[in-house]
Amino acid sequence: MSSQTPSLSPAPTILASRGRGRATSSLPQTQSPAPQTQSPAPADNLRTRLNDEEKLHLVRLCIEYQAEHVKGKKGAFWQKIRMLLKEQIGKDLRDPHSTMRILLQQFEVQRLPQMRQLKWSC
Repeated sequence: MSSQTPSLSPAPTILASRGRGRATSSLPQTQSPAPQTQSPAPADNLRTRLNDEEKLHLVRLCIEYQAEHVKGKKGAFWQKIRMLLKEQIGKDLRDPHSTMRILLQQFEVQRLPQMRQLKWSC
């Protein structure tokens, strides 16, 4: 009976890389699995989009409750606007303050030049 010895695969060769100080292997590289993290529910990743009518509703709420937008209580003001908007239009806008800032910037870019022209033409 002849005994067969298992064939040994050659040991991997370690190659020095230039300039980075890391060593590399001659073995084929395999991708390590991505770390297992719990991804948020799909609904958590979606932005709440408002149509023009809903944006107008947000602006009107801010105007209606503007007296509550005072130093030290601004966070409570925006929470109240968020809650009222959710009750009235059924959408949970995560950050109404940010939405209002964006709306104001859009207004300033689009409408203020037109308004200035009207002012000077009178």
